Amino acid sequence: MAKTPEIWHTQVDTVEDTDSRLECSICFTKYDNIFKTPKLLLCSHTLCLECVARLVAALPPEKQAEDVLCPFCRQPTHIPDGGVPALQTSQELLSNLPAHLQNEESVWIEGNKLCYKQQPETNSNQKDFCICVDIGLSKKDNPVGYRQRRGLFSGCSDWKRLLLIAFIILILFCILLWPIECVLKTGSMRCSSEPEPTKQP
Repeated sequence: MAKTPEIWHTQVDTVEDTDSRLECSICFTKYDNIFKTPKLLLCSHTLCLECVARLVAALPPEKQAEDVLCPFCRQPTHIPDGGVPALQTSQELLSNLPAHLQNEESVWIEGNKLCYKQQPETNSNQKDFCICVDIGLSKKDNPVGYRQRRGLFSGCSDWKRLLLIAFIILILFCILLWPIECVLKTGSMRCSSEPEPTKQP
């Protein structure tokens, strides 16, 4: 009995593979020439500008001017003096973008924000304006030496706090309204109208 020959197939880059290369491996957003510019780390991994900026913002303040570790291989990449926007851009990936996205726009960092100045169109009366993206941590730490106040509502979330305040207001309203109702009903602060005792002859 003759054996059938084994056939091996090699995989060629398909459209899906090319498309997945054109998106950031962290946020899965397609690259562009502004906040999602493909930035090349020393280990040759590519991430978008915003994700690298968020990685740097997550570092302690004293280490933000040093190196950022690649989230995939942990190899450090030195942050240039101009910050994350000054990192090398992957020209290979930028050239695979649509023609109107192939020129990298100027982006800078102001505090915890990535900023970009959008130029007005040539035939419009529009003024140029800045677009900023917050890259800081969403939860702000308490400053050093700050003691958190402990109060009646300190352990409650917002909706529980509102419900508790509404309940307290309702109780106070009832306490204040009840005596007024008694005065209007009976003419005195006593709410129950007791029948007067009858005199026996």
